[in-house]
Amino acid sequence: MKLERPILFVLCAAALAAAGCTKVEPGYAGVRVNLYGSQRGVSSLPLVTGRVWYNPLTEEIYQFPTYMQNVVWTRSVTEGRAFDESFTANSREGVPFNFDVGVSYQMEADKVPSIFLKFREDAHTLTTVYVRNQVRDAFSIEASKMAIMDIVGPGKPHLLNAVQHDLEGKLGPDGIHFDNVSIIGKTRLPEQVEASINSVIEATQRAQEAENKVAQSRAEAEQRVAEANGIAQSVLIKAKAQADANRILNESLTPMLIQYEGLQRWNGTLPLMTGGGAIPMVQLPFNATKPGP
Repeated sequence: MKLERPILFVLCAAALAAAGCTKVEPGYAGVRVNLYGSQRGVSSLPLVTGRVWYNPLTEEIYQFPTYMQNVVWTRSVTEGRAFDESFTANSREGVPFNFDVGVSYQMEADKVPSIFLKFREDAHTLTTVYVRNQVRDAFSIEASKMAIMDIVGPGKPHLLNAVQHDLEGKLGPDGIHFDNVSIIGKTRLPEQVEASINSVIEATQRAQEAENKVAQSRAEAEQRVAEANGIAQSVLIKAKAQADANRILNESLTPMLIQYEGLQRWNGTLPLMTGGGAIPMVQLPFNATKPGP
C-alpha cells in the first residue's frame, strides 16, 4: 500500500504534464481539432471564451478573431507586412494600374468550425492568402468592366461597391462578411497614361472655366438690361404720374378759382397805370337792371 501512493502520484503528475491548457481570449472563437482516433476532425461547436484544457498529443486548439478585422495590402514596407502587397488590375481598355487596398471584415463565431473545416488554415493564413486572393480577383473582374477614366475618377465608388458586393456574395455564406473595401491613396498608372489623363483633366478644367466666364458675362449683361429696364420703367412711371397730376390740375382750374388764388396773393396795392379805369383782378358780376329812383 505504501508503494501504490508514490506510483499513483507519479501517474497523476505525468497526466497533468501531458495535459495542455490554453485560453480563448474575448473576441475570439476557438476550435478543438482531434488529430487521432475515431473522433478525429473538427468539433462542431466553437469553444467558449475562457481557459481550455486539452491533450496536446491528440488535440490542437485554433483561435479565430470574431471582432472586426482591418487589413491593408500596400506597396509600402511600413504598412501591413514588410514587402510589396499591392494589387494590379487592368481596365476595360487593357490599361494596367497598381493600387493599395484596405478591407474590414468579420467572421461569424458560430461558423468558425465550418470555416476551418473548409479552408484548413489558421486565421492569419486565411487572411493573408485566401481572403487576399478573393479581394484581388474581385478587383480584376470589376475593373475590366470599366474605363480607366472612370476608375481613377468619379467611377471609383462604383468599383468599390461592386467589389464588396462580389466578396459578400462569395464569402458571406461561409460566415465571412465585409464591412468596407477601399483603395488607399493614389492609383498608380503608367507614365504615358497618367500624362494623357492629366491633359484631359486640364482641358476639361479650361473648358469649365471658359463656360463659367461666358455664364458670368451673360449674367452681367442680363443684370445691366434689367437695370436699364428698371430705370426706363421708373421714368415712365414718373412721367405718367406728372401727366396725371397736370391733367387733374387743369381740370380743377376754373376762372373763379384763378381769381380767388390771385386775390389770396394780392397785397392790395393798385397799379399806377391802368387801362380804362379797370381795377385788376376784380370783376363783379354785371346786373343789367337799372336801380330805382
